[in-house]
Amino acid sequence: MADIDALLKKYFVQPEDAVPPSEPLPATFAGCRVTPLIDGTTYFDDLKAQLATLGLGTPSENGGQFVYIAGWHLHLMGGKILPAPGSSGTYLPTVELEKPFSLDGPAAAAHMVDLLKAKAKAGVDVRILGWVSFAMMADNFVQTKAVQHGLGWIRDVNIATLAAIQELRTEPALAEKTWVNILTHTAGAAHAKLVLVGNGGSAVGYTGGLDFVGDRHGSAPHPAKQWHDVQAKVEGPAVQAMHDFFRDMWNEVRGRKVRPFRLAFTNLDSHTPGAPALAARTLSTTPVGKHHVQSLRTLPQFNYTSTNRMPENEKISFAPAGLFEIRTAWFKAIKAAERYIYIEDQSFWSVELMGRLRDAIKANADLKVLLVAGVADPTDPVYPPYGLVALSQGLLKGLSSGQRTQVAMFSRDVVVHSKTTIVDDNWAMIGSANFARRSLYTDIEHSVAFVGEVDEPDPLVRQYRVRLWSDAFRLGAADQQKIADINRALNVWNISWGTPGSGVTLPAGITPVDLPILETKLAEKEQERYDLFADVDSRTAWGVCSS
Repeated sequence: MADIDALLKKYFVQPEDAVPPSEPLPATFAGCRVTPLIDGTTYFDDLKAQLATLGLGTPSENGGQFVYIAGWHLHLMGGKILPAPGSSGTYLPTVELEKPFSLDGPAAAAHMVDLLKAKAKAGVDVRILGWVSFAMMADNFVQTKAVQHGLGWIRDVNIATLAAIQELRTEPALAEKTWVNILTHTAGAAHAKLVLVGNGGSAVGYTGGLDFVGDRHGSAPHPAKQWHDVQAKVEGPAVQAMHDFFRDMWNEVRGRKVRPFRLAFTNLDSHTPGAPALAARTLSTTPVGKHHVQSLRTLPQFNYTSTNRMPENEKISFAPAGLFEIRTAWFKAIKAAERYIYIEDQSFWSVELMGRLRDAIKANADLKVLLVAGVADPTDPVYPPYGLVALSQGLLKGLSSGQRTQVAMFSRDVVVHSKTTIVDDNWAMIGSANFARRSLYTDIEHSVAFVGEVDEPDPLVRQYRVRLWSDAFRLGAADQQKIADINRALNVWNISWGTPGSGVTLPAGITPVDLPILETKLAEKEQERYDLFADVDSRTAWGVCSS
């Protein structure tokens, strides 16, 4: 068995892997505790317990406490919104928002928007950065055009977030602490789902795929079409990097020119100019566990064509060349893989990442690559076959018939929204980044990669893999040890892999996906949409010259 130093050198990004300035050595920590929280109910219950410890004293006693939230989709409010007419004289369709979000479950009485207001009123430093497209949501005319061009789903996500921001600002303690994250590329998003809960020098961080939206309350055993997701709870020294990432974004927004947004007949400013900066905070470095963590970010570059007519953004001052740390970490772990690579994702679109998987297969005849997707996210539009393009042009191109047997793909009958990769029972990553080009180069993302100590009685990454696969296999706690051995576990997915003997079979809700034989290519218009909107690469000059 390899020692921990050998594992870290093998799977973690090392100084020789870094390519500054866009791919620096990620912030790396020992002495942490990582708890993978599988499905929304588990995460929301844990977060609720953390929030319950705050705001219990007088406002002055609570002054050292904080809650920082950065989200892609803050669906905190209920009711209907009829956006105001655009300058074209037409109304946009009514947006039906679900019931107000509650940590207790769909349509529960205790609403998170009220919880955040109460904590702020009690003196807790509550700050929210919600993403809204500055290019789309500045006025109703542009919103109308966006809907006409098939971007109505983004408009609806943004309206939900604006409605939450508008309501939170009615609490005086939140009026200058609820902002729009305007740091994105014109065609990008602030996709990170980052939450920090702290008291003085102690804090807990969460990162993963879960937004505060009413249909995210999934739990095993899942009924068909329920939401399945993963969030990582991080404790210990690595929370410092997560805190500093939020602080960097907050202070960057603070220094920007205010951008206008339009919600129905109301104008909303992105943020409060002149508000005090978020001060630096030194969190405890005391070890709380034996886990090793790399905190990983994606931040975009800003390259535009001379003919672009859409609003543009400026470079981010703390990352002027962009940051592609998640890309570097994925590349390193894929190349290091010896026994298996397991990936759960909703968007297997990246030809580049698929190509790295292909290279790993060609280099190792014993390696198995296992991809798991699910039914479509109901908030996503119907896309052209981007996944088939990535599979045929990236993963499968040039593989022999024998090498193709090293690959298997499955679809679950649930919404697989998790963004997680596990390699060899030694390394794992959980975060907001999809297996897509935009998550590598364009959207604002955050993930954590982690490795456990070799002397743990139940090693961290193996434990996570067993629990995650038990969710898929519908195994109760008493049966999970049946798949602890990786060879027996791989045999459940594919009877030609590993060794039989687990006594576990695939449930009816998991079906094999036929891998493409022929290479798939996009039509010209599909490729244009892919490059301009669906899976943007911020390293390439971008522009839209007509509306």
